[in-house]
Amino acid sequence: MFQLGLNWGSPRKAAIQCGLFTAALILGQSAILAASSLPDAVLNMPPPQIPDSCAKPPPGSSTYYALQRCPPARRAALTLLLDVHVQVRSIVTTVSDPAVAQAKLAWWHAQMLALDQDRAEHPSLRALGRCFRDQGLRPQALLGLIESVDIDLRQNRWMDRAALVHYCRAGSGQTLRNAAALLGLTAPPALDAAEELGVALKMTSHIRHLGRDVAQGRVYLPLDALQRHGVKAVDLQQRVVSPPIRALLQEQTTLARTALSTARGALTPYPAAQTAPLLALGAMTEALLIEIERADFAVLHQRISLTPLRKLWISRTSTLRRRN
Repeated sequence: MFQLGLNWGSPRKAAIQCGLFTAALILGQSAILAASSLPDAVLNMPPPQIPDSCAKPPPGSSTYYALQRCPPARRAALTLLLDVHVQVRSIVTTVSDPAVAQAKLAWWHAQMLALDQDRAEHPSLRALGRCFRDQGLRPQALLGLIESVDIDLRQNRWMDRAALVHYCRAGSGQTLRNAAALLGLTAPPALDAAEELGVALKMTSHIRHLGRDVAQGRVYLPLDALQRHGVKAVDLQQRVVSPPIRALLQEQTTLARTALSTARGALTPYPAAQTAPLLALGAMTEALLIEIERADFAVLHQRISLTPLRKLWISRTSTLRRRN
């Protein structure tokens, strides 16, 4: 697996790593200072109870570091939201029988609608429902996730960019919009920017996991873009980055980077205490796109990643960079 980062092999490199780690910890105090700008009611708000069954982002992941940038109560609410997102989305990759997959999706749909009467059975969803009510969110805000999985169960190709963007917006876009609301953002432009960020994150994920997805029979790239570059799905299955495939991936990477930059710029006017986790995710994803380019788009046979230390550094400095 491709990893970017310094090797601990030499004393000099180890010293550099330690220096970066110490600096990142010092910069971490900026999260505390930023949080101090939140109202006392938010800072003193008891975090919601997280069920034992709730899956938390693994240490070292981008989501893990992004969540460290918000107060405990907000972090717990986002953890519940992400657990629901992951569990519903997992239907696509863990259930092979279409009828069973549709039945599971229908169950989740009913559970989300039951939140209105506080009758949801799923522990994470029930706890998330209380967070939603506290922020004035309706259960219908979760239904885009149902739509995204339903799309996946019905198709494995997307005709054009508009269709793919719609799919990304329904799932990751709506989840990031809900995350922004749980962080206390209420202005429609801020919520729209968070949604666009979710679309950009999903597009980047499609590029990064292209080899894995193709092996599962899915191509999360617009068919008209493939045709424009003379690439067929069978070419992607060869796991060789030919010049046409490289040009295709360069085009998609540029589009994803532009979407990321636009979304991050639109979030800049809002308080860092509310946008820090979103900006951290955007900054880490932008750095990942740079590494994919540096690896000459070797995504068909490699998993390109950032090291945990680099993610830590980026997450702690993302709100500082936006002021420059």
